[in-house]
This record gives sequence, structure tokens and C-alpha cells, in this order.
Amino acid sequence: MRALALVCLLASLAAAAGDDGTHADAVTIVTARKSDWRIVSPSAAAPGADWASRELQRYLHQMSGCELPIGGRPGSKPVFVIGLRAKLSRADRALLPPPAPGYDGYEVVVRPAAGKTPARIVIAGENGRGVIYGVYDLLERLGCRWFYPTEDAADPEVVPRQDSVSLPAGSWAVASPMKFRICNGSEWFFEMQPAPALKQLEWAMKARYNAMGWQADTHTRLDQQYQQLADGGLLAELKKRDMMLHGPAHSFNLLLRAEDYMTNHPEWFGLRDGKRVPQTFAGAQFCWSNREARKQFTDNVEAFARRAPQIHILCLVPFDGGRACECEQCKKEGASNLLMLLMGEVIERLKVCRPDLLVETVGGYGAAMDPPDTAQIHPQQRVVWAHWGRGYTMGYDDDRYDRKANLEKWRRAARGGITLCQYYTDNFAEPWVMSPFTVAMEGDRRYFQQKGIDSVYMLMWPRGYWWNHSLNGYLAGRCFYDFSLSPYDLLHDYAWHYFGPEAGPLLGDYFEAWARDPELCYRVRGDSRDSDRTALADQRKRLLGPVVKLVASDSLLAYRVSKVEKLHILAEHLMEVHRQRDEIQRLRRAGEFEQARALLAKSRTYTDEVLALFYALADLKQGLIERQEVPTFITANVKNWLEEEAKAIAAGNRD
Repeated sequence: MRALALVCLLASLAAAAGDDGTHADAVTIVTARKSDWRIVSPSAAAPGADWASRELQRYLHQMSGCELPIGGRPGSKPVFVIGLRAKLSRADRALLPPPAPGYDGYEVVVRPAAGKTPARIVIAGENGRGVIYGVYDLLERLGCRWFYPTEDAADPEVVPRQDSVSLPAGSWAVASPMKFRICNGSEWFFEMQPAPALKQLEWAMKARYNAMGWQADTHTRLDQQYQQLADGGLLAELKKRDMMLHGPAHSFNLLLRAEDYMTNHPEWFGLRDGKRVPQTFAGAQFCWSNREARKQFTDNVEAFARRAPQIHILCLVPFDGGRACECEQCKKEGASNLLMLLMGEVIERLKVCRPDLLVETVGGYGAAMDPPDTAQIHPQQRVVWAHWGRGYTMGYDDDRYDRKANLEKWRRAARGGITLCQYYTDNFAEPWVMSPFTVAMEGDRRYFQQKGIDSVYMLMWPRGYWWNHSLNGYLAGRCFYDFSLSPYDLLHDYAWHYFGPEAGPLLGDYFEAWARDPELCYRVRGDSRDSDRTALADQRKRLLGPVVKLVASDSLLAYRVSKVEKLHILAEHLMEVHRQRDEIQRLRRAGEFEQARALLAKSRTYTDEVLALFYALADLKQGLIERQEVPTFITANVKNWLEEEAKAIAAGNRD
């Protein structure tokens, strides 16, 4: 079955979204590490096109040791033609299939030599991003894969080594129904470091995201942070790839700073428990009903927008976790009404200085849970709708989804478009040992298609989980770019290419078992049962144990498999904590207090051992666990039941 799934995936990749023009003819690009081919681009000056040519050159060189020249005239030699479709010659355009409907599309033709006419491969994009995606598609057909950012130097990208490189003849076209596919990588949060942020940018583009989401830190002025993006080279790297920038997200506290205004204008700031307070943790949002405060905020937004020309979607979100102002006027008018009033004023102001800029704010989250009931949302207002803590056991299309009504209200209200914030990749909201959330991805994608949703935002956090959560980021990026791809086929393709053809079928079954039962990872975190412990023990015996032996002689594959094994061990340890808790409760309810007390003492020691395992995994710095979470959030969740049980036992409580 797994071999069949892989064949089906490769067939779908070959057919892509257009007519399958595949023929039996093969086009040979490299033979015995030598090639007559070169790469030319009629639109090399366009953003994305030059990068696409260099990526093709770079990866073909890694694969075969042969470096194809870029530029010049091919004469009678075979050639790659790479560029914007509109800039190609009439003859090259005639070779291509019709464009697929959608965004960031590309078309590829692989034409063999015919008589005196040399072979030709044309990769055309509707924009620069499309050109790059076309190159990555072709490289994937040659065996390259980019499942993870290259943050672990011991775990390189999947690039096959071969002396000869060839492709079957054919043509195909692909485009995305989703206009915006935004990756908010974990290194694009708060105090950013350029080197790892660039690695996530590179990975995001290969996973078919077309924008990076930037979450500003809470202390530094926005214009300084934007300049840091420039100084670190990240804005230039976005431009090379024709990628967009989305942000600065939670930033109201930076656009009306208490340090600048609170002394002279305390009335501009939010009322909480009878006091005017700044926009900080345990504070309040600024007073949205105060006209002067809104004007100063809008002035500051305009000034920032002028200094940040590379932002394409200006996402302005109230500071995270803060209440709405509690003054009588704010309570009377309603937080959602006032937020949309404020944002409408921002949109009107920016029409003059930045008419190209899309403006987005939050809905269904924080102070703006419900859509406005009186004020009209500006027709150009975009809304990012977020359900933090959503369980990914079902899609938005499922009638059992408990916030579907709220989502539908915001979808209808957001006349400028809605972006759905997904937390598939967030190990703060989601379990530490994460399932592939393919069930939710398929249901969410059906909802996108049914309702015409054109934008998705993938939030990845915290930093230390980058390997743990990147698989879901990869699956979502690919599936939300190309709706024809099956996430389950991609999952088996991942297992085959990342862990090797011997281990791949077994690990494909392993990951699919977790994917088909997404509740399993939630039960691992919170409330597992004997059947779950039996399932994990069976997976270890039947799948992981044999895989470890299969890859033992290959250091790279063994290293990759060890990451899966470590997380599986963690899951088993967490399940044992639940078993001990359940047994202690059973003994206490049966009145066996001394036995319950003795087992509780052992559980204190065992939970310490589990936390030591968390620390050990974090200290490996392999992207498995975020160390800063261990002494706080993780410790609380692993140990929070111990004192409660101790008190119940001491009190002789049998409830």
C-alpha cells in the first residue's frame, strides 16, 4: 500500500494541475558529470527570475558535480529558458501549456531534441515567485526535498548525488487558489537573529509560502526593527525571491507608546480597574473611543508605513493578551466597533501615501471576539481570524467545529478578505509530541475551497521546536499551494526521501498512524489510556525498532530516525505519568491511602525524570523541545496534579 501511495504521489507531481503531456522520451541534462546545457533568462532583471536560475544551477551542481553556465547564447546546444511568461519569446510561449488558474503560477515544458533542434526546457512563471516554484518543482522531480530549515548542520537538505541527470519529456502547469500563504516562522518573532531567520525564509519559499510574517518585539521602536530587518539582509533576501512581508502583527503598544504620550495624555490610555494603564501585560488596550488618541495612532502608522516600503500587508493587531479599555464610552460603543472604526481611519489615511498597502487587523481573538454590530467594516479592511488553542482533530468544514459560527460571521463581515491563522506548527498551543495534522488540513482546505478563502497564516512557535513542528509547516505549505496534492501521499513521500527507501515504508506507516488519529497526541499530553500505551508500544516493536536496525549503518539516516525515536520515548514517558496518576486516584477512591501515598512519592521522582528528559532533548538543540518552556509551562503541566492528589490523600478524600 505504501509503495502504491508513493507511486500515486509521483504521478500527481508529474501531472500537476494541468494536462499531463508526459512522454516516454527522456531528456538528459548531465552525463558522467558533464553537460552541454546552459541556463538563460530573458527576464533576469525581474525579481525572482535571477534567483531561480541560480537555484537551478546550485542544486544541479550539488547533485551531479556539473555547474551549468548562466547567460550567453546557446547556439545549437540544449538550454534551460527561465523567466516570466510575458517576457519569453513567442516560440517559447508556444511550447508551454496554458496557465493554470490561480496565483503564483508556473508552466514547465521538457522538450527532447528533434532532428537538428536541440532539447529545451522552459520554466515560466506568472510572477517571480512562480518562476522559482517552477524550478523547485523540476528539482523535486529529480529527487530534491526541503522538509526542514537547515538549522541543524548535521541534517542537510535531501539532494541526491548522481553522475547523470535526466527528466522525462512532458509539460505541466500549476497555480494556487490561495493568494497569500504566510509563514510566520519561529525565528521571525520578537528579537530576531538574521542567520536562523534566513534559513526559515529559504525553507518557507521551498514549501511554497509567498510571504513571511514578522512579529515585532514589544520594546524596540518599529522603525528601528524594520531597519534591523534591512541591516540583517532579510529584506534583500525577500526581494530576491519576490516574497512579500506581512507584519508587524501585535504592535499597538509600539504605535502609541506609553513612554511618549502617557505623561501628557493619560486619557489616551485604557482604563482598567479604575486606573489609566499602559499597553503592557496586565494593562489594557489604549482608549479606542478617544478621537485624539486614534488620530495620534494613525499619524504614527502613516509615518511607519512611509519608512517601511517593503511591507505588503500591514497587519496591525492590539497587543497580545490585553483587555479593551473599560471607560464608559468604550463599553458603550463596543471593542469590535471601535477597533474597526480606528482601522477604517488608518486605511483612509494610507490611501494617499501607500495606496498599494493592504491593511489587516484581528478578528475572533482577544478584545475583538465578535464582529461589529453597529460600525461598518471598511470595504478594504482585511481581517486575520485566529483560534488559538484549537484542537486539530477536525477541519473548519466539520459541523462539530465549535467556533464555526463565529468564523462565518467574520468571513462575511471582512469585505476586504480574511486570513485564517493556523496553529498546526505551534507547540505552545499544540502538544509537545505533534501528530501530522492531515485530517484538519484536508477539512480546512475543503472549507477554503467552498468559501473562497484566499489567505492563510502559519504561526510557528516557540523557537526550540523548529524540527518538531516543521513537518506540519511543510505539509500545509505544499497542500495550500496545490490543492490537488494529498497530505497523506506527501507524508509517505517525506518518509521515503528523508529516511531512505528501506526505512521509508515503515516510517510512512508510523506517521500515518499518528495522522489518522490526531487525538492521540492530545491524549499523550493530557489524558492517555491503556489502549494508547498499547498502541505506542506496538509502534515501537513493529515499526520503530526495525527501522532503527535498518538504518544503523547509515549515520545520517540513523541521526534522523533518532529524532523520531526520542520524541516517541518522550510520549511513552508522558503516558506513564498519566497511568501513575490514574492508579493513585483509583487507590485513593478505594480508601487505600497508604498505598496511594507511597505511589505518589514514586511519581514525584518519576516526573522529575520526565522533566530531565525534556531538558536533555532541549539541550541537544535539534529542534525537538524549547528549553525555556521546561521550567515553566512544561513543568506546570507535568507536575500540576501532584499537590492536588497529596492534599486529597491527606484529607482522606475518596471523591
